[in-house]
Amino acid sequence: MNDTASDWNEEFMKGKVLHFDPDTKAGLIKDHRGAEFPFSDDQVISSEDVQTGDEVNFRPKGSKKGPFASQIVPLTSGHKSATG
Repeated sequence: MNDTASDWNEEFMKGKVLHFDPDTKAGLIKDHRGAEFPFSDDQVISSEDVQTGDEVNFRPKGSKKGPFASQIVPLTSGHKSATG
């Protein structure tokens, strides 16, 4: 059944970037329920780049290949400065 598929095309969700590889430009976001959503950097709709550890807002989408994150907007950087 695809009961959750209808939820995936709704509102923005909060998540955390578990991994992002700048070489392949692909990564993985985990939402508050523990679900994981792969993404590529062309899904980022902000001028800021995403990095591992960033908190983001995103829209979960579904496809024949499974769920993925789209319309990703970084909220905070997971990489803090050494002085702050």
